[in-house]
Order: sequence, then structure tokens, then C-alpha cells
Amino acid sequence: GEHNLFQRFASASARHLLRFNAQSTSNLAYAYALIKHNPILGGGSNLFDLLARQSVHLFGKFKPQDFSNLVWAFATVKVSNPELFAKVAEAVVARDLNSFNAQELANIVWAYATAEAKHPDIFRKIADVVVSRDLDSFNAQNLTNIVWAFATAKEKHHCLFRKIAGVVVARDLKSFKPQELANIVWAYATAAVSHPRLFEIVANELIGRDLKSFMPQNLAMIAWAYVTANICHSRLFNQIAGASIASCRGFNPQDTANLLWAYASIGQVHQSLFASFSTTAATLIEQCNVRELANIARAFAVANVDAPNLFSARFVDALTQKSNTFTVEDFGQLHQWQLWRVEMNARVRLPPSIQDRCCVAFTSSSIHVSDFQKDVVCELSAIGLQPKDEVLLPSGYRLDALVEVYGQRVGIEVDGPSNFIDGMPTTKTMLKQRQVAAIDGIAIVSIPYWEWDRLGNDRDARQRYLWSKLALFSVPYYPPNTYAHSSFDLHMPSQAHFQRQRQEGLGESVVWFGRQEYFN
Repeated sequence: GEHNLFQRFASASARHLLRFNAQSTSNLAYAYALIKHNPILGGGSNLFDLLARQSVHLFGKFKPQDFSNLVWAFATVKVSNPELFAKVAEAVVARDLNSFNAQELANIVWAYATAEAKHPDIFRKIADVVVSRDLDSFNAQNLTNIVWAFATAKEKHHCLFRKIAGVVVARDLKSFKPQELANIVWAYATAAVSHPRLFEIVANELIGRDLKSFMPQNLAMIAWAYVTANICHSRLFNQIAGASIASCRGFNPQDTANLLWAYASIGQVHQSLFASFSTTAATLIEQCNVRELANIARAFAVANVDAPNLFSARFVDALTQKSNTFTVEDFGQLHQWQLWRVEMNARVRLPPSIQDRCCVAFTSSSIHVSDFQKDVVCELSAIGLQPKDEVLLPSGYRLDALVEVYGQRVGIEVDGPSNFIDGMPTTKTMLKQRQVAAIDGIAIVSIPYWEWDRLGNDRDARQRYLWSKLALFSVPYYPPNTYAHSSFDLHMPSQAHFQRQRQEGLGESVVWFGRQEYFN
């Protein structure tokens, strides 16, 4: 039928290909790409190989649309031809790109990113042209494809991203399709280009739509993008959760892993989401790769939602069979999952040999001591607590400092900006606090960077601040400049004392036996 017709047409075209001009050649490639078909011809060759050889001789007569159609076709059909892409890049870079329209520029960079053809010069030249133009003629698809291509190809061009973001936030986003909204936030998150206004505008558009009509991939990409960009939008995440639960059976392994990773990372534990996806993930165990299994495992550990139907002998068998392909990151995530199994007193755990490899990977990360950490340890020493720094615990976690106060071991964590999202601790931070308390029996006191920064270089204020943190553990509270070990009777500061500290901007966050409390 139809297939035979296209096959016969391809065979006939191959016999007359030398007579094709530039436009005919590129149009033929474009036509077969539309049906995603690369006909096999006599002698073991295929149509796209012949088109590549023919096209090179016609580049001098190629118009912008011919270049665009040609590389778009090869990328769409997934035909690898590095030589063709190299020669097209050379030819395009040599041209004056002012004659290329929005669609042509977008298609070219999309094709190079999709085909994984590394040619920085063509990306750089197209970016410069886009930045120099008024982008009113660029539609939603053009704008989205360009930033998606640059992010995918790992080609950095900050001015390009800023220019396109400015255009997007000024547009009526109702013209953007779900895939385009997902791709644009994914691109900015992947390229690590900070633009909170763009994410806010897109979120506002998304919460006004029926997200149940979005494909699972769109939902997972959006959630992943907001978390990766360190932007928490509770209302959006609530709606994504509801839409995802409604379509959970349509999620593939990658989308499932990305979605659960996102919700675990943002610290929004939707019990119903994790409960629904425990069943979905269980049906996908054998289809998951190592990274997906590790991400799913850690997500449930962070959420602290038990899922016996998922974490069964099948899950452990799948991990064991793939253990030779684990990366250090995979081992590290699975170590945290194993600690969670201990927390839960669960029977299904990793085999001892894999547990050992996970622990080694988890504890092998390099140690970096910041000036912030050095200052805190210095002040802890000044008040006579004799801190031990960079203490490796039996759980495998490492504490910035460990002190003993009133007979109780207390961990000190110096938490910089990377430990917070929108002023709240990340789930990485909260998981560490929970597991150290559960496994090692040590409560952690957090020293947020913004509280410490407010103290400036006033050592007296720093030391009073540290005492206020540790006072919850029945530590003697000494007035300023009287840090003797036993000169004063023990007493717990009153609630009025803590109220005064909050008014002074001190002690805004404390941990009471492993539970983080944030005062408003």
C-alpha cells in the first residue's frame, strides 16, 4: 500500500538524483522525514545516505530554507551523518544570516542539538543574529526550540536566554502549547539561567489551565525544571500532583523517576502522589535503568512513605542485576535508601556486598571547609565546647562539627545558600537531620547563613548566638563575656528570652531533638 508507494518513489528518485537541484534535494529529505522513513535501496544503501552525498555538491546554490529542511530531516529521521552536519555548519557560518528567517534559524539549532552534532560556531553565530533582532516574528515554537536546543547542546549564551525570556514574559502565553511551556522552563533550568520572573509568569499560566490534559512527560519536565531552578510554587505543584495522579498509568520510567525526584527534592510530600506512584513504579521495575531506580528509591526515602508493593524482592533483584553499571551518585542515593530501610525496620534490604559499595561511595566525596564553617568552629572553641570538625558518623554522614553539651552529643551543621529553597531547608538537608537523629542518635543544630551574616564580625554576638542555639539542650547560658565552664548555675532560658532573641534577629531556626522549627 502506502509504504510500497514511498519505497518505489524513493527508488525512482535515487536513479534520477543527480538531476535534482538544491530545493528538490532538500524537499525530498524533508518529505521522508515527515513520515519518519528512510527507505533501504539496492546495494545496502539508503535514501538519506544518497541525499547527503548529493547535497554537499549543491551547497553553493542552497537557500536558507534548503539548509534548514535538510538538517531538520536528518535529525528527525535519526540518521547520523557527522560529515554532512560539519559541512552544513561550515557553509552556514560563512553566510550572512540576516537572510534566514525565524523558523529556519530555530530548525537549524534544533537539528544540531537533536543530532548531537557539536559545532559551537554555528550556535554562536545564530545566537548573535537572534540577539540582534526584534523577535516579534518569532512564534512560540521558534522561541522554545531555540532555547531548548542551546540547553540540550550545552551551548551557553547568556544574552540569548535573557533576550528570549524578556520576549516570553511580555507575550500572552495562551498561544504556547503544553510541550512548549514545559520545554521553555526545562531549558532555563538545564542551562542554569536564573530568571525568576519567567518561571513566575509560566507558573501563573499553568495554574490557569487544566493540567490533566498535559502529557505525563510535560508534567514531569515542569516539576523537574522548577525544582532544578530552586523555585517553589506550592499551588503549581499541588495541581501537577493532582494531574499526575489522574494519569499515573501513562508515565514511563523516566517521567516517573523525574516526577518523584522533583517532589522529594522540593520537600512537598504528597502522600497520595507517592501512594499512587508506588503502584506505577512497581509495574516499571524491570524497564527502569539504574539511575531511575536510584532516583525512585531516594525519593521514597526522603518522603518517608512506605511502599511494600514497590520495595520488594523484585526491586532488590533489579538493582543487584544492574549493580555493575552503578555510578558513584547511584550508590550514594541507594545508601540513603538503605538507611531508610533501617529507619523503617524493613526486612527487604540491599545485599551486604552492595551495601558496602554504597557506603564507600557515600563517604568518598571530597571535603571542602568553607570560611563560614571555620568561623563557626572557631567561636564554638572560644566558648569552651571543644568541637570536632568534619566528623564521620557510623551512618556515613559527615557533620560540620560535633560538640558535647551537658552530656549530650550535638551536631552542628553550617548551612549555606545551597541548603535552602525559598528560605526553607532542602530535602537533602532535612533527610540528613532525620537520618542522623534516627541512625546515629545525634540531634543537629542548623546555623543558617543569613542569621550568621547578620552578626557581622562581632564575636561577642556570635558566641551569644551559638549559646542560644544550644540552650535547648539544657546548656548553661552565660551572660556575654562570662564563658566560664561552671561559674553559673544551669538554667534554661525562658520563652521571653527566645522572644527577645527573635526580635534581635537571633535564633530564628532551631532543632529540637532533630525536628526543625522555623519561627515566623
